[in-house]
Amino acid sequence: MNVPSSAPRSNIPDMPSVDDLLPYLRQIDENRWYSNFGPLAQTFETRFAQRMEKAHKLPDKTLSCVGLASGYQALTIGLRLLGVVPNDKVLIPSVTFPACPLAAAPLGAEAILSDVDPQTWTLTPEIARQAASKMKLAAVMSVCVYGFPLPAEEWDAFSRETGVKVIIDAAAAVEAQKYPETCLVAHSLHALKPFGIGEGGLLVARDPDLIQQARERINFGMKDHITYQTGENAKMSEYHAAVGLAQLTRWEDIKKRRQKIYETYKLFFESLQDLTSIHPLLEKTIASSLMISLKEGNALEVFNRLQQQNVAVHHTYLPPLYEHPAFAGLEVTGKEGANEIKHKALGLPFHAFLSDEEIGKIVQKLRESL
Repeated sequence: MNVPSSAPRSNIPDMPSVDDLLPYLRQIDENRWYSNFGPLAQTFETRFAQRMEKAHKLPDKTLSCVGLASGYQALTIGLRLLGVVPNDKVLIPSVTFPACPLAAAPLGAEAILSDVDPQTWTLTPEIARQAASKMKLAAVMSVCVYGFPLPAEEWDAFSRETGVKVIIDAAAAVEAQKYPETCLVAHSLHALKPFGIGEGGLLVARDPDLIQQARERINFGMKDHITYQTGENAKMSEYHAAVGLAQLTRWEDIKKRRQKIYETYKLFFESLQDLTSIHPLLEKTIASSLMISLKEGNALEVFNRLQQQNVAVHHTYLPPLYEHPAFAGLEVTGKEGANEIKHKALGLPFHAFLSDEEIGKIVQKLRESL
């Protein structure tokens, strides 16, 4: 696989070739159908649900899903489906992408920035329980940060015990994240995700009625051409569905390539065990980012040293959202775990086009920087 030579990049999409796409593009030509729940979009939704049922050993037709134009819209529509209305409070982790709190804004809801567990780097059910005991929450948006899967059964239990609705932002955790019985799951299909289609999103649930409501919401709130509720234009186009169908065909190969890169990194990291480590939860996902944790020193200092050595190091999802000017006015429940992560977490280049030699050089420069 070749990639154009350019400045170092931390992530490069692994997308279908023109030849992979041609059969589906020809179907679009023949159908003369380009949007509005076209045949390719419906086929993609069905096949995706079937693939996830097989991966998680679920009975047929357990899952229902709908494709959207973006992962952000999957979050916004998801919150609407959970009944979030103006002035409601939605608990959101402070270590995540800005799309999460921004998704609450169109609903007039208030995003509450939560601390995260310093070990898992995620908003846990226990942290959410503590917040729910101090304030009235309408919903929790827990995030599979860096693709780390969340405990589906524990979030189901939290929702049943507290009555607080839950949406799991499993943006980069396609297949890694189990699908709860009561919670919604949103995926981003942005090009940089392991399962990327360029741009797009998915909402997945075990309740087919909930997904039917989502279909109406993403099509201007219409049913039989009559608008009954607030909605928006968030439908997945046939062109993006074509890429999705091609990616489903390539998915096993995509996973193998990413696993090979991950295993190569692990071998090189054996010599760095006293200084740093790869986050252990990467073992349970199809890695989208190679996230490491420093045992000593400041991540920002190491970041700067690596940049000076032309390594495409990154601080994805950091600093925490409460340090972003746009979110300075939001309520914050705690900072201890998030601040710890900020000082020790670092991301290294990770994509399917890295050679063993390149990975070795990256790790050698990391050793020198430490």
